[in-house]
Amino acid sequence: MRDYASLLPVVLEDDLYAAGWNGAISPYPGITPKQFAMQALRRSLVKKFLPRNTALQDRAALDLFLTINRACSEFAFRYDQLSEIETIAIGEAKAFLYNFCFPNDSAGESLLEFKKVSEGFGLGNGANIGAKTTDFLSKVGTSTMAATSPFLHQMFLQAVGCDPLWSELESVRSATRGYQLVKGSRLSFVPKNSDISRTICTEPVCNMLWQKGIAHVIEGRLREVVGIDLSTQPDKNRKLAQLGSTSSRFGTIDLSSASDSMSMTLVREFLPASFVRWLEWTRSPVAILPGGEVVELHMVSSMGNAFTFPLQTTLFTSLVYGAYRALGIKPENPRRSSLGNFAVFGDDIIVERQAYGLVTRLLSFCGFSVNVDKSFNEGLFRESCGQDFYNGYDVRGIYIKSLNTANDSYSACNRLNVWSAKHGIYLPRLVKFILRGNRFLPVPYDEMDVAGLRVPSSLLRKKLVDRHTGAVKYRCYVGLPSAYSVTDVESQPPGLNGWFHNPSAVLFAALAGTLRSGRVAIRSSQPFYRLKERRTPCWDYVVPGRGLCPSLAGEWKTAVEVNCNFLFQLTS
Repeated sequence: MRDYASLLPVVLEDDLYAAGWNGAISPYPGITPKQFAMQALRRSLVKKFLPRNTALQDRAALDLFLTINRACSEFAFRYDQLSEIETIAIGEAKAFLYNFCFPNDSAGESLLEFKKVSEGFGLGNGANIGAKTTDFLSKVGTSTMAATSPFLHQMFLQAVGCDPLWSELESVRSATRGYQLVKGSRLSFVPKNSDISRTICTEPVCNMLWQKGIAHVIEGRLREVVGIDLSTQPDKNRKLAQLGSTSSRFGTIDLSSASDSMSMTLVREFLPASFVRWLEWTRSPVAILPGGEVVELHMVSSMGNAFTFPLQTTLFTSLVYGAYRALGIKPENPRRSSLGNFAVFGDDIIVERQAYGLVTRLLSFCGFSVNVDKSFNEGLFRESCGQDFYNGYDVRGIYIKSLNTANDSYSACNRLNVWSAKHGIYLPRLVKFILRGNRFLPVPYDEMDVAGLRVPSSLLRKKLVDRHTGAVKYRCYVGLPSAYSVTDVESQPPGLNGWFHNPSAVLFAALAGTLRSGRVAIRSSQPFYRLKERRTPCWDYVVPGRGLCPSLAGEWKTAVEVNCNFLFQLTS
């Protein structure tokens, strides 16, 4: 097996030299967008290429997790080190959070209350302690109801007792699987990049239901108070980052290990006691490491806990509000189509340039570490929510994580062709190297990256046209969903570990929208593909949002012609 991680940059270098790369980093900010894009691609290409043995990356991730958790335990506020304006900003941030947590203060109404939280019950498509598989039906209907405290389990029984259907399915589930008291979450690793893995904690089923409820309430309050909708906010972040790269009005802030750095000391200081109690009830107090060691958690929660992301978005928004009010800047909420004058999505923070310094100092005061390599307030570069902008141009590089399958190779080349179209920089040697040994499987632009090689219709050697519809026929790779059927479980029971038939759970899953045509989808870490014949009436239609705007359709055609010229020579 070739060492792609070392060979790909060598081949790329040849293409970049042919495109005018001079082999040296040009002075910043005098560099052109085209030169910046070249540098970005050189840095990104194999940055996330995953090694076959991840033991070193997992060890690095575990060491970092333990270091941050220890820092959370030792964290203490140093109010004596705050300047006058910083003291005012912290006071304003706390006032914002108080109003956030008490929507109707005159009535003594708290944001987190039993009925509100239980109405937001939900489960994601990841693993949970107590569940054999990752689908919703199995979790609510056939799992062991694992919880970190008997109190939490009793609250769950009280909540579902108000719903006849859930109460019925719970009686069947509990009679077979019962209840399990567990110590806490289970820490594991998922790939991140070639240097370090990412830690994630698997939460117990019962805890996750309540965490999802809390997340649901917080997200609704974020939309109401500041107009931040987590389902659409990334697009607003990107637009503000692009604006900041041209006008220098906005700076972008990125934090290191932000989710793990929210200490219990921080939330107890900043949030009302009634709010903190809900976090303490539903969080995991300890994490069980892969070797079995139990570690007390001093962070509020980690990635894997459902309320982690909306909670950190709320905390960081409060600091932005505090800084703005202390500086006399009126916060303009990003409601509906309006971008506003700030943006927060998790730890992706965008603020007015004059507030940048104060916001970063407040973040440090609260125990967070600003990633100086990914935070920008000067010059022409900004990045946020997975997009990089230099003087308004999208200069994001391409990340190749694996080339183990033909689908990996098609995906890499399709994305490289789009990159070439954006910047007018062609990569024929790199594309040829990646596609070597793979079949020529032409597909239209609106297909997925992994389906085959996207090419314009003018470059097809032969078109197979459906004589009835006039549509062009082609073959492509289609993902095979992992799923099981519950249409006839008596004669064909699903071959799942721990499965038993819970009729009320099947109905509940259907009402929740997780049961389609009698089949339940299961999350799979390793996708499978098969060749399938398809038809399209509009082969050359460039789909907006697939990495390329329709106005660049001509540039994309040229990029494919140049980058994949060797294929068309072979097939001509």
